[in-house]
Amino acid sequence: MILSLPARCYLLAGAGGRGRIHDRRRVAMVVRAAVLTELLLHGRIADHDGEVSVTGRGATGDLLLDDVLAGLAEDGARSWRSLVRRDGPDTLKSLELQLAAAGLLRRRPTRFLGRPVLEVADPAVAHHERVRAEAALRTPLSDVDERDAAVAALAAVAALGLSRREARSHSRRLAELGERAGPAVPALRHLVRGLRLARAWAVNPGG
Repeated sequence: MILSLPARCYLLAGAGGRGRIHDRRRVAMVVRAAVLTELLLHGRIADHDGEVSVTGRGATGDLLLDDVLAGLAEDGARSWRSLVRRDGPDTLKSLELQLAAAGLLRRRPTRFLGRPVLEVADPAVAHHERVRAEAALRTPLSDVDERDAAVAALAAVAALGLSRREARSHSRRLAELGERAGPAVPALRHLVRGLRLARAWAVNPGG
């Protein structure tokens, strides 16, 4: 099965948490950034002076990408940051339904009010994505596939699957991978930084 960038980023996010997805707000941002990056690589959108514009229509072969693309066409040009931020929870839920239908996610009951949680059905799939992301950090840059570059860059920005320590150790390579991935990466970086600052302020308002 050929997985989309948002699917790969989601599965990578589950690589370090026993298949569970934690911090859904942050994961939703990464998924949105991955959707935009996938559309960019498909040639369906382009960057014009910091704004996203639709350059191609028609089915992409992925229902989630098609839905987001249709929304972009209706709304007109918008900034990358606004589009990474926009509709994150809905996009995340749509992706989870898609992955569950494909058998890549499963529901597991919990003791907390009997509410089920979604988890990666096969941890080896998530581990495989982590291995690919790590390889993108060490393989000669010319040999790194553009989608592997995008997954590694997006995941590192949000510390999903790749830790902040790993990101610091490979900062130069990640900057190179981010350039190949496109404008969604710096947009995501700005939003993740803002989320961290907001949470730090909530914990220590006077700090």
